[in-house]
Amino acid sequence: MIQQGPGSFPLFKLRGIQVSVHWTWFIAALVLYRMSGQVNPAWFMLSYLTLFGIVLMHEFGHAFACRSVGGKAGDIVLWPLGGVAFVQPPPRPGALLWSIAAGPLVNVVLVPITIGLFVGFMYLVPDGQYQGLEMYLYIVAWTNIVLLVFNIMPVYPLDGGQMLQAILWYFMGRSRSLRVAATVGIIMAVVVGGLALMIQDYWMVLIAIFVGMQAWRGLTIARMLAMHGQ
Repeated sequence: MIQQGPGSFPLFKLRGIQVSVHWTWFIAALVLYRMSGQVNPAWFMLSYLTLFGIVLMHEFGHAFACRSVGGKAGDIVLWPLGGVAFVQPPPRPGALLWSIAAGPLVNVVLVPITIGLFVGFMYLVPDGQYQGLEMYLYIVAWTNIVLLVFNIMPVYPLDGGQMLQAILWYFMGRSRSLRVAATVGIIMAVVVGGLALMIQDYWMVLIAIFVGMQAWRGLTIARMLAMHGQ
């Protein structure tokens, strides 16, 4: 799991789960606003907060699912690249699979809700009126879909990569499944990072570096598990 580091500020606690935000979250908000051009600051802030509201619901999905199978979940931290729920499911493939899959399932539930709000608005409100609200609803619906697709990619440590590990765990054991999933994550991080550099998408480069570092850490954990016969 990703380890919580310094620089996080507590926001609130819900059902014993402490929600915090990392200081870089505010820097990312400022950078994205500067990059967005002449966007109304109020609509930008509302969209940004809604984005992380969706991320927060996603992370609570992980936390509550982990607890439902007897695991531990005590902290959620919001980062510029998303959120992290610090969960410790029991060492069973089924427990891991449910704890991880519950996050994307939250986004699946939100798909018809967010799209329905946008489509309903387009149908009920005449063209040209409340363009700010129209764009906001569009961004929320589209962002939720992007987050869902991104998270279920079979690239460790993304949710899809961890679900891949949980499924492989049934057939090849804990350490080997983690080694395979982490290796896929490293390969994809290198490929995506290289392509992002070619097109000068530095935000994607940062994501690739983050994924690669966490996948490498997963590979290290897999080796330790193998040494202990797991």
